[in-house]
Amino acid sequence: LDKPGDTLNFDVSMNTHSVDLGMDLSTLATLTTDTGLSIQAAKWEAPGGGHHADGTLSFPALKDGKSILDGAKQLTLTISKIDNATGTFTWDLSAK
Repeated sequence: LDKPGDTLNFDVSMNTHSVDLGMDLSTLATLTTDTGLSIQAAKWEAPGGGHHADGTLSFPALKDGKSILDGAKQLTLTISKIDNATGTFTWDLSAK
């Protein structure tokens, strides 16, 4: 996040024995800032499915021509609807 390019990329690893993880995470993931911006993921690059998934989840770095990180002190990644659960991951951007 210190040097964002065209996208903000997150390495994601999931393991379970209850569901097939072959879904497209880009349709299930949003990135939100404490400044009120929210964006949908643009791409999920991961091989296959099954009970273990490792891949890269990418979000556009810009919204309406402005970096989504401008002025943000907190960033939250939310992944919904995986076996009726929601995963929420938050980063404090002010602690650099």
